[in-house]
Amino acid sequence: MTVALDTPLPSPKTLFTNASLVGWPAGTYSVLVEHGTVVAASTSPIKARDATVIDLAGLWLSPSLVDWHTHWTKNLIGIRRYSLEHLKSAAAVLEAVAARVDDPEWDEDGFFVAVNMRSGEWPDTPALNRLALDAISSAKPICLNFNGHHSYVCNTKGLEFVGFSPETHPDGILYETDAFKLSVALTSRPDADLLDTYSDEMGRHAASLGVTEIVDLEMAFNDIHWQRRFAKGFKGLRVHTGIYPQHLDRALEKGFKTGDAVPGTHGQVTIGPFKLVTDGSLGSATAYCKDPYPNSCNHGLLTHGPGEIDALCLRATQSSLRLAVQAIGDEALRHTLDALDAHKAAGFPPLAGSTIEHAQLVDAPEIPRFKELGLVASIQPRHLVDDAELAHCHWPGREGRAYAFKTLHDAGIPLRMGSDCPIAPLQPWEAIACAIARSGGNEQAAFEPQEIIDVETAYAASTSNGRTGIDVGGRADLVVIDADPLTLDAEGIRRVKVLGTLLGGNWTHKAKGFAV
Repeated sequence: MTVALDTPLPSPKTLFTNASLVGWPAGTYSVLVEHGTVVAASTSPIKARDATVIDLAGLWLSPSLVDWHTHWTKNLIGIRRYSLEHLKSAAAVLEAVAARVDDPEWDEDGFFVAVNMRSGEWPDTPALNRLALDAISSAKPICLNFNGHHSYVCNTKGLEFVGFSPETHPDGILYETDAFKLSVALTSRPDADLLDTYSDEMGRHAASLGVTEIVDLEMAFNDIHWQRRFAKGFKGLRVHTGIYPQHLDRALEKGFKTGDAVPGTHGQVTIGPFKLVTDGSLGSATAYCKDPYPNSCNHGLLTHGPGEIDALCLRATQSSLRLAVQAIGDEALRHTLDALDAHKAAGFPPLAGSTIEHAQLVDAPEIPRFKELGLVASIQPRHLVDDAELAHCHWPGREGRAYAFKTLHDAGIPLRMGSDCPIAPLQPWEAIACAIARSGGNEQAAFEPQEIIDVETAYAASTSNGRTGIDVGGRADLVVIDADPLTLDAEGIRRVKVLGTLLGGNWTHKAKGFAV
C-alpha cells in the first residue's frame, strides 16, 4: 500500500504477551500497541480483537534508543575512509598515506581523505605538513583530519580545492572555520543517489542497534536531503535536523520552528535545534579554555566572539528554535552561559530542551548557572575513552573536571547521550557502557572513575522517552532485547542482543531467527 508522504505511516495492532519490561516491577506482561501507541500494559491478560499476537517468552521490551548527536551524511562517507587513529607519530601517518594514496580501495574520486588522527603525544607532530604530503603526491589532493574534525592537514592540491594556497596556509593546516569549509566541500562531492544508498544501509544498521531516532547536526540545509531520502522510500528513523548560522536566514524565511514537521517525510522528520559551534576541539587543542594549553600561551579558539554568541542565540530563541551550543572548553561554556543568563533576564530564556553539546570541561562555578537555565548536557561518552590520552596531554591537572557526567547529573542537569558519529561510532550500547565504566574495556583503566554514572541514569539518557521503561500512552518506539540492561555491567551492556525494533508500531528490524 502506498502512503502519501505527508501522511503518518499506518501500523498494525500488536499484542505482546509474556514480555519482561525493562524498568517495570518483576513479572510477565501483556502489552498492546495500536495506532503507533502503547495503549495498555498489564500483568493480567489483555483482550485485543484482530491483533497480531507475539509471545516474547520472557524477552525484554524497552523504549527504543536515540542518538542525540550525529553528523549523518559525514558519517556515511567517514566510515568508508581510512582511519589513522591507531598511529602514534607523524612519521607513521606519512608512511601509511604513502602506502595507500594510489590504492583504488581508498581513492575518493581522485582524492585521498583519511580521518581521526590523535596527535596528543606524537614526538614529531611538525613533520606532518604540506611539504611532506606534497612529497607523497603533488597531483592528487590529500586531506587528513585530526580527531574531532576541527582541523585538517593538506597538501597543496588539497588546499587549492577550497581556494586556499601555500601563501595563506604555508604548513597546510586548516583550523575551525577553514577546516569546516573543507569538510563541507568534501562531504558535498559524492553523488546524492550513492549517499542515499549508504543512508538506507546506515538506517538499517541503526535499527539493528535499537535506534529509532537521531538528531542530525550535519552542516547543511538538511530538510531537503531528508525529503529526498523519504521520497525514495526511507522510513526507518525519526530525525531532528539542525540549523547552523549560515543557514539561519533561509530557515527563518521559511518560518522554521523547532518541532515543525518537515513536509514529505510521514511526519518523522522535524526541525531540530539551532546549532552554534563556539569553540574548537580537544583533539585539535583548540577548545577554548580558561587556562592555557601546556607550555604555551594558547587558550584555544573562540570561533564566535561573545557578542556573536549573544546575538545568534537570542535571535534563534526569539524565533522559537531550541539551542544546541557546542562549548567544549570551560571558557567557551562561561561565555555561552553569560549570554543565556542575559537573555533569561530580558525575558527570553532558552527553549525547553536546549542543550550544551559536549560540555567536556566544566568549571565548578558554572554548574549552578547551567542548571538554573534549564539546559541539558548532550554528552558523548565514547569520547572520554578515546580522548583520555589527549586530556592528560592537553588538560593536565584539569582531568577531574573533564567529562564530568556524575557531577552534572548530581547537580540536577539532565543528560542526553549520543555518538557524534563519525567521530565515534553510532553505537548506543557502547556509549552506555563507557558512561558506566569510564573505560573502553580490554583492561583499559577507568578515566576519572569518580565521574561514573549508574546504569539507570545512562540508560534513561539514551532512550526515546527519556525513561528506563515504556510509557502507556507513549509512542510505540520499542526494542526487544535478550537481557535486562539495568542489571548489567559494562561488558554485559556491550553483549546485549537486539532482536527487534519498532518505530511507531512498525518493525524496522527483526533479527535472524526472531519469530514474530
